[in-house]
Amino acid sequence: MAKPNRRDRGQSRTSRSGAPPCGHLPRVVQEAWATAWKHRRRRIKNLSLLLDRYAPWVMRNGSWNLDYKQQQGQGAKGRWLRDWVGHTSRSGWIMVDNEQMEALRGRFQAILSWYEQRGMRVLRFRAEPVWRFVVGLGAAHVLETSLTLHRLWGLPIIPASGLKGAARAYAAAMGQTESEAFRQIFGTPEQAGAVVFFDALPGKHPKFAVDIMNPHYPHYYRGEKYPPADWDSPRPVFFLTVCETPYLFALAARRQVSSELLDTAAHWLKGALTELGIGAKTSADYGYWAIIANDYQ
Repeated sequence: MAKPNRRDRGQSRTSRSGAPPCGHLPRVVQEAWATAWKHRRRRIKNLSLLLDRYAPWVMRNGSWNLDYKQQQGQGAKGRWLRDWVGHTSRSGWIMVDNEQMEALRGRFQAILSWYEQRGMRVLRFRAEPVWRFVVGLGAAHVLETSLTLHRLWGLPIIPASGLKGAARAYAAAMGQTESEAFRQIFGTPEQAGAVVFFDALPGKHPKFAVDIMNPHYPHYYRGEKYPPADWDSPRPVFFLTVCETPYLFALAARRQVSSELLDTAAHWLKGALTELGIGAKTSADYGYWAIIANDYQ
């Protein structure tokens, strides 16, 4: 089978099915892909798959560009995000599968129970963003801006590494870096920390909001030789945020440690969430949280 040239691939993008180009694949795979694309709104329930594989990229004149509903570039991106991801109901994003939500929460609770069954204390609490938050905004992504999603389940999560780093930053801001509790909780090069931080998961169907950054001096910010000036044209950049969604947080003792040590770690994490914020754009009031419950089941 001859390898299609660039022009052929561009034509397949604008084919009747409208599916992304796959002319280099066997015909049966092309047909399956076209069918999946045609029914994507009804079938895709994984947000990670939607954002990574179904963005409206089109090849024209030898270059790729976003193209959606007669708009190009960032305008197409913003419209597509609003239509596909911003499409929510009062209870959250309607495309999330209930079974996926329950399965992920079930695995999460099973992990916490594993620690408790071995005599190790687990501390849980619930928190909700005061406004909006976005974690992983600057990560490499096909849409330029990103959002940290669970790789398998496609739900927005806050990685445990980020929570541990936020708690550490809060403890450092409180002048605790030389304390024994700081060394035991976060560990040293010779010994792992005594407290385990878990990924934070949405407690219900997540709600999303499409937001915008509007750099007024794009040439200057790209490091070009142009100084910032009033005649520059702003170039809006759309990105996805999470809002109005309670999250489940948890910490556990890695070994038999004092109850006070686990409470200290939780206090530092809660302080980071409520006072420092977590994720991107905290200076613009993103990423701040309110603690709504000190336990959950």
